[in-house]
Amino acid sequence: MRLRILLVALGLLSLGSSCQGSDDGLGLVRVDRPLPALAGSTVQGAEISPADYAGHVTVVNFWATWCGPCEEEQPALQQVWTQYRDRGVEFVGVDYRDDSSAAAAWIDRFGVTYPSVADAPGGWADDFALRGAPTTYIADATGRIRFQISGAATADELSSVLDELLAAPSP
Repeated sequence: MRLRILLVALGLLSLGSSCQGSDDGLGLVRVDRPLPALAGSTVQGAEISPADYAGHVTVVNFWATWCGPCEEEQPALQQVWTQYRDRGVEFVGVDYRDDSSAAAAWIDRFGVTYPSVADAPGGWADDFALRGAPTTYIADATGRIRFQISGAATADELSSVLDELLAAPSP
């Protein structure tokens, strides 16, 4: 009985670190796969297409208003976007399985200035093989995802990865 209580408590603690429902695979990992094309209407009311980020280092962040760790990381994402947007870096948020009015309020509340597309049905999440929010994918200028951060990303973590990708020779 005590073991079962301990296991339940540990399981609940792991849910607090990410909205993924699992603590395995959290953190920064190197990957190498193509960046799926994101296109459509943004939460902010504009349009986005692959041409908007083609040839740029691109950060794609899956978030949701119901996700506590997403709220924790949002200021860091906006901070890094502000620092790197004039250096050949594009950011795209993906509002994952969320309410559109709640997402618009989130954008206003955090002063998010990069585009976020809505993924209410989860189609882009499937394209990215998303395991849960928050997850951040960082692609090089050739359109290959080179890094994945599962769980809340930090400004230092993102900056380090972006510096590495920006220092790499151009394709």
